[in-house]
Amino acid sequence: MFKYALRILFITIAITGCSDYELVKIEDPIVVTFAPEIEVDPLNHDFGALSAGSETQDIVVTVENLGNSDLNLSNIYLHNNSKFTLTSIPIGIVEPLDSVEIVASYSPETYEINSDIISILSNDEDEPEVQVVLGGSGDAPIVYIDPEYYDFGTIYLGCDDVLDIKVGNIGNSNLIISDLEYFSSIPDDFAMRDYLNDYGALPITIAPGGAIYLEVEYIPLDILDDSAYIEVTSNDPATPIAYSDHDGLGDYEGWALDNFTQDGEVSVDILFVIDNSGSMYSNQLNLKNNFDSFINAFGTAGVDYQIALITTDNASFVGDIITSSTADPVTEFNDQVDTIGTHGSAYERGLLYAYNATSGAGDASPTSSTGFFREPARLVVVYVSDEPDGGGSSMTPSDHSAHLLSLKSSSDLIVAHAVAGDYPSGCSGNGGAQFGDGYYDVVSDLGGTFMSICATDWSVTMDTLARDSMAIMSFPLSDMPIEDTISVSVDSVSSTDWIYDSSANSITFTVAPSDGSSIDVEYAIYAECN
Repeated sequence: MFKYALRILFITIAITGCSDYELVKIEDPIVVTFAPEIEVDPLNHDFGALSAGSETQDIVVTVENLGNSDLNLSNIYLHNNSKFTLTSIPIGIVEPLDSVEIVASYSPETYEINSDIISILSNDEDEPEVQVVLGGSGDAPIVYIDPEYYDFGTIYLGCDDVLDIKVGNIGNSNLIISDLEYFSSIPDDFAMRDYLNDYGALPITIAPGGAIYLEVEYIPLDILDDSAYIEVTSNDPATPIAYSDHDGLGDYEGWALDNFTQDGEVSVDILFVIDNSGSMYSNQLNLKNNFDSFINAFGTAGVDYQIALITTDNASFVGDIITSSTADPVTEFNDQVDTIGTHGSAYERGLLYAYNATSGAGDASPTSSTGFFREPARLVVVYVSDEPDGGGSSMTPSDHSAHLLSLKSSSDLIVAHAVAGDYPSGCSGNGGAQFGDGYYDVVSDLGGTFMSICATDWSVTMDTLARDSMAIMSFPLSDMPIEDTISVSVDSVSSTDWIYDSSANSITFTVAPSDGSSIDVEYAIYAECN
């Protein structure tokens, strides 16, 4: 639309020098005023529903100058910080009858409804501001996790707690879970239970308004702070990775303290099973030369002992039983070793002949008339050989261990030791020896001491065997411990010379505590859970 203003002009024209002219009066002439005139199209636009995160749509808003003077576009802007953007903003002069284009884009990020206004400011006096109304919506899944954070609090060791976690879709299109990961601090005290039976393998599709439920179990293994989180990866365009964080703390419900006294002054019956094959000369010599270390340990402790010798090819006693009342036990022992000699069978069967000696009418059996076997005494079997056991029967080493255990009312009253070739390949010192296979198994079964026959100093060997024979090595605990919490002290001094035997629920020393020592075992116990 053009704008016009009317003014009345009075113009007097004086014509001189000619009589044919006369004064003429002109009334009401039309005078044109110049001005811009803005025209905007469209004044509103609805983009409709777009796929959030993947779909973008543009529109063009045309700004035309229908006036007869320059249109100055001073500012073009959106009112809100929304999902609409202006990608072309033609600020400046628009000449008469010319036009420019504003490009507006819409890109929703999630399931949402959006609106905004484009304001166009210019020098048009009648319409200094023109507004364009925009609208649109987004279609998308929205992942929802409940709870996003959970603190299990304090859980006693031995107990657990289970948390149900809801993973839902509050959007308006299918949520596709492409990955579910569970991360935990070390040690791994948390676990996400298997969801395959309920929901199948990934990917898992959750319809709008639907949900799946995951179970997390917390089983503390220590008393440290624990943390973990579930990581959910999906096609939610706004939150492609969502989390559920978890904390917890383990604690002990209670402690136990067991006290024992090492009573080394027990009766001991010791059966030596000595290899009498041709390769044993130097080993028998070492045994004789260091037997005083063995017997002196018993004498110092005042132990009531009996000692008898058999060979790896004969179950009968070589000589008389050596006792704590024998006048010269060292000489008697050495004489019997000399009697054994090295002219025996090359098929060493120490396990078999120890079995024969301790069963039936054998010299060391409970029914023997020799009186060697004493019911309240500890029975100690010492195998000395530079060869593996040769078998000779259908019995396995475990069978031999079980036989020896059957002879006593308590496992504390039976032990087996061996001086033999090193595990697992034998040894080369002092003439060498093959691995003492068979003997090693029985010693391991009965918690005894396995010493190297290739050792250069047999005084240590014999002293160790003596102390491990007369001392109680295992002590049963009164309650079931949390193994990592067990602490042992001997005469109030912390000790590491022990192992925990879970099958027997006992502490077994690798180095026997001295006679009369006080042994304290402290440990945390598992809670009784509801």
